Amino acid sequence: MAENLENLLNRIRKEGVEKAESEAAKIIEDARAQASMIIKQSEEKAKAVLEKAEQDARLFTEQSVKTLEHAGRDVLITIGNGVNNLLKEIAFHSVGEALSPDTLIQMMIKIATAYADKGFAEGRINMLLSPEDQKKVVKLFMEKYREQFQSGIEIHADDKIIKGFRVSIKSDNVFHDFSQEAIADSICYFLKPYLAAIIHRVANTLVKED
Repeated sequence: MAENLENLLNRIRKEGVEKAESEAAKIIEDARAQASMIIKQSEEKAKAVLEKAEQDARLFTEQSVKTLEHAGRDVLITIGNGVNNLLKEIAFHSVGEALSPDTLIQMMIKIATAYADKGFAEGRINMLLSPEDQKKVVKLFMEKYREQFQSGIEIHADDKIIKGFRVSIKSDNVFHDFSQEAIADSICYFLKPYLAAIIHRVANTLVKED
């Protein structure tokens, strides 16, 4: 009886150990599977975060480049406008200083002579000057060249003109503008391509230096 009880206890003990070992092995296996799943999920999340970060970095870089390009373009436009305004101001004042009464008379003489050579008749040529210049020019001009034209050309004052003059021949729809502003605009028009080339050349030089 005692022997049978001992065998029973040994068997129970053995079965308990085997069951515990089996459960422990299952627990370990489940833990490993869970750990593997957690690691895989973590790796996938890390990969997604990394891809998102790389995409954001590319977008930020592209946007930064576009922003810099736009800023550079705006700077060039601002510089170009500033240079154009400065050029126009310089040209305007320089032309104004150059258009002295003597210069005006010489210009008007040449233009009037050219019109006479073309056969334009007296009274068809109207020259408009500023009131100040008209007073200085008309007497000398008309006295010296009245004989060249049968009864002289007409020279009038125009408050809208600061310096220079305008010529019109209504019957032939001819109009020429030699005012200070028109001459300055013409000078700027011819110089703008050269200034634009200089500005772009300087900009390219600065980019290469950076």
